[in-house]
Amino acid sequence: MKKIIYTAFFTATMLLNVGCSDFLEEDMRGKVLGDAVLTSQTGLESALTGAYRGWANCWSYGFNNGWATEMTLGGDDLTCPPGTGNTQEYDRLGVNTTNSSAPPVFAGCFKAIQGANNIILNYEKTQGDASIIKTIAGEAYFIRAFSYFWLVRCHGEVPLILSYDFSTELMEVNKASVKEIYQQIEEDLLKAESMLSNTKRADGRPNIGSAKALLAEVYLHEAGWPLKDQSKYAMAAAKAKEVIDEHGKYGFGIVSSYNELYENDETKLGLNAEDIFAIPCNRSAGNTTNAMYGYWAYPGELGGWDVVFAEYKFFNDFPEGPRKQATFAYTVKKQDGTVLTWQQLQFKHPYYKKLMKNENVSNYYNYASSIPMRMLRYTQTLLTYAEAKARSGGPDALAYECLNAIRSRAELPAYSGLSPEAFANATVQERAWELCGERVRWFDMVRLEMVASVFAQRDPSDNQPFSSNITEDSYLFPIPEHDLLINPNLK
Repeated sequence: MKKIIYTAFFTATMLLNVGCSDFLEEDMRGKVLGDAVLTSQTGLESALTGAYRGWANCWSYGFNNGWATEMTLGGDDLTCPPGTGNTQEYDRLGVNTTNSSAPPVFAGCFKAIQGANNIILNYEKTQGDASIIKTIAGEAYFIRAFSYFWLVRCHGEVPLILSYDFSTELMEVNKASVKEIYQQIEEDLLKAESMLSNTKRADGRPNIGSAKALLAEVYLHEAGWPLKDQSKYAMAAAKAKEVIDEHGKYGFGIVSSYNELYENDETKLGLNAEDIFAIPCNRSAGNTTNAMYGYWAYPGELGGWDVVFAEYKFFNDFPEGPRKQATFAYTVKKQDGTVLTWQQLQFKHPYYKKLMKNENVSNYYNYASSIPMRMLRYTQTLLTYAEAKARSGGPDALAYECLNAIRSRAELPAYSGLSPEAFANATVQERAWELCGERVRWFDMVRLEMVASVFAQRDPSDNQPFSSNITEDSYLFPIPEHDLLINPNLK
């Protein structure tokens, strides 16, 4: 843990004389933030910016690159070229401790956690506008909860660190149980919900609705593997319903057009009513660039890196209509103007159009973009309610309304008269199609223990698991080797 805690203390709490408008856009190197600085509102804002930066340092740590997406390649929505080393370890369910994809996200989450801890343990001493200070603290609780939600789903037991200062004891910290981590996540999100406002202070930041929506996702996962607390389904449905009932107040909704939803035009804001929570990116601000919506998702024929694309079976089973047309790139245009179908590409797979930049912008042929990283969508909350309600008493009229609203936009027939089990299964499948490529499907497969059954249907020409015996051992990834070597208690 030395690398994580030491770096977090001396990097994630750096002083910035900036306000909300500079969210994720300042260079924080060489500026150490102490307790005295946190007594000012400006210092607290600076600390919050530092906490967010744990999620958004493109080539070092966080989510605005493709490493986090690579970690979800076990889902049937994504695959990668054969023989691609670290990447295929996730796709084939055999991740080693030395895999290079996990450390940036692992460290980034802990950097964000340390920065959030710095605020949570100091905000009550801060002088300034009480309402703003309260909101800053609410955002810090949200940051800590989201970071631990990612870590516990990926790694299971991890250290539960609630302090912000470095001490030698942290180098021997033990792992907390999965249940303890989820309990902390719940507590943090309930605190965030009580401290945030209905409106967002800046683009991409959370509000009360964001905290409620994330808590609904947390409850949904607690109901599945490994905790299998079935009582959480009713809690997930109730919390998601709070978001749905007040969606207008929170600024959430379903956009009518997929062209708007997946516009991916970095010359514009890049956010819409479906974005419950997103990470802003800026390719003009160095390491806050977004490389995921760039060469990471591009075919080599466009200068891309050929890292991720769709599995054959998933693409073939995907219902025809405007959603499929907007999700996948049936053709791509090279810089010389040559148009290629996906069957003419080297790896002969359909790439994700929804993860590519708008081809009409000047920066299309470039690794970097300013497109925000979408982390949680309103349609995901609708589907969470529908599934959770079906599993806790059966679907009601609102559950059908939520599911069918998404199918209506996709120009698919509405469901009616399904049994609770059939309705829940239909919702899970709809989540796969609606949220594919957005780092959701893998976690759904794990919580529902569907991994082995889904892999059994994988097209034989796509990557196959290293072992035909898929067990719960494949559901979690190891803690990175560097941290294991420093702290034997993490093994």
